[in-house]
Amino acid sequence: MADQEAAKTRTIGYLPIERVRSLVSWDEYLDKSTKLSILRTETQKAKNSVRDDLKQRLGEKGEIDFVAEGDRIRVFQVFRKQPQVRRTKRPDLSLSFCEQPLVETGSEMNGGPGETEQGIPEDCAPALDPITERLTTLMRDRMGR
Repeated sequence: MADQEAAKTRTIGYLPIERVRSLVSWDEYLDKSTKLSILRTETQKAKNSVRDDLKQRLGEKGEIDFVAEGDRIRVFQVFRKQPQVRRTKRPDLSLSFCEQPLVETGSEMNGGPGETEQGIPEDCAPALDPITERLTTLMRDRMGR
């Protein structure tokens, strides 16, 4: 049997919604996703009602749950809840949606208004925490000497 603890997916990073809205298929996805979210909420409310009715009818004191299996319902006792998985910080993928290349060479690295010193538009430059920003500045200064 496969290890149930093994990761089944890996987060690559995150994108701000503003960048993703430019995708042609985004509006259709958003519409269907909103409808599905509403249905899931309504389904969960209905399941909670059925669960409460079953719990009362069966005289169960602890947590129970059920699942539909063909022409019958399997009711089971819940011994422990599933733990919440901690999420780790992942990189911002916004740079994938920038119009300009990330690396420029030669005299093009002058950094005009609205651009970083590498010629990257400010809204496409990665957001760094203050410590990383300071270290990056120090390294650039040393390499410039």
